[in-house]
Amino acid sequence: MRKLVIAAALIVMLPVSAQAFGAKQINVAKGEDVWFAEDHTLHMVAMVAAFPAGSVYDPKGKDGLASFAASLMDEGAGRLDSKAFHDALADKAIQLNVEADRDWTVVSLITLTANAKDAFKLLASALAHPRFDGDAIARVRAQMLQNLKQQDQDPSEIAARDFHQVFFGPHPYAHAPEGTPPGLTSINRNDLVNFAASHWTRNGVKIAVAGDVNTATLTALLKSTFGPLRANAVPPPPNPTRLGAPGLHEFKMDVPQPNAVFAMSGLLRSNSDYLTAYVANYILGGGGFSSRLTAEVREKRGLTYDISTDVPALRKAGLIEGTVATRADAMNQTLSAVRDTMTKFAADGPTAQELADAKTYLTGSYPLSFSSNAGIAGQLNAFQRAGMPVDYVAKRNSLINAVTLDDVKRVAKKYFDPKRMTVVVAGTMTKK
Repeated sequence: MRKLVIAAALIVMLPVSAQAFGAKQINVAKGEDVWFAEDHTLHMVAMVAAFPAGSVYDPKGKDGLASFAASLMDEGAGRLDSKAFHDALADKAIQLNVEADRDWTVVSLITLTANAKDAFKLLASALAHPRFDGDAIARVRAQMLQNLKQQDQDPSEIAARDFHQVFFGPHPYAHAPEGTPPGLTSINRNDLVNFAASHWTRNGVKIAVAGDVNTATLTALLKSTFGPLRANAVPPPPNPTRLGAPGLHEFKMDVPQPNAVFAMSGLLRSNSDYLTAYVANYILGGGGFSSRLTAEVREKRGLTYDISTDVPALRKAGLIEGTVATRADAMNQTLSAVRDTMTKFAADGPTAQELADAKTYLTGSYPLSFSSNAGIAGQLNAFQRAGMPVDYVAKRNSLINAVTLDDVKRVAKKYFDPKRMTVVVAGTMTKK
């Protein structure tokens, strides 16, 4: 109920639609997809750029290469070593963040308008002339290996990692973006140089910019930043040969609270049913305290503090995925409650009131994604990576409102049946 009150308040407090900030596609260079939302309210510019350079492209035996390269992007470029590069960012209050996921390396840049030229110049150097100095490589490698050691003690991390291995099998989506100790140890400077040269390219990059800059100035900034990069096209990832390994897979750990990931194959973002599945998922497990699974597993049975589901869409695979943690002696009961709840949802779908409440929240909370230049750039880039047209930004809420009860019931029956569910548990399940 609280979420619905907040959503209703947002409709009153934030009446401006996504269309109001004028998101548009601009033509900068061949191969580059650029969306722009001009807004002079604050003297700031935010940019998010995504390269097809995720861990799906890690060579065999070099798990973690995409993330390793991404982590070194701000560790020196051109004539500036790591310290000088970071000092240059700090002197102009420029924020540069880089992260690799399974499909993309995502670069986020935030700068004051007065420092935009310097900010884009530094990024241009980092992309076209990364140094990959030996001391930086050694330091970042040590940090990444230490992070992996810490993750090995966390059942939620182990469950997520092992789930992908079980679900995707031989496909490169199976390995974690952060890599493995053998993979990270085997990566050398030439691997990093070659990966950056072949994947940090302007052909296929998705760029979203929001803030205090006009089209002409932005075009010049983007040309100077991305123009020097190679124009070679990065091939799309391979199609998975299988999705899922139905059944229970237990990876034993001596922890008081096992974690589980449960999922079925879902929908690609291009599927016409995706938005309906998104609404259905909100009702089932994406809506926090208002979701079916929270009501059944937490409130009625007291089996967990938190349970949630999502419908993530990779470039080559879609999932209907959930997570839950509980006591070792309650995991079997918890998973049984999850299956029962999902079976009923697949058979009967939601109620009319559940659908109405979901629409109210999903449309009412949408403006929060556009409450800052960084938020706008991030949301636009997420839509770009999903393959949406630029007018989707303005149409999204009307598309959600157009979803009918029959639509959700049909999609729930087709995609949400747990008979084909893969379950991975990190921990030790005991009988009560």
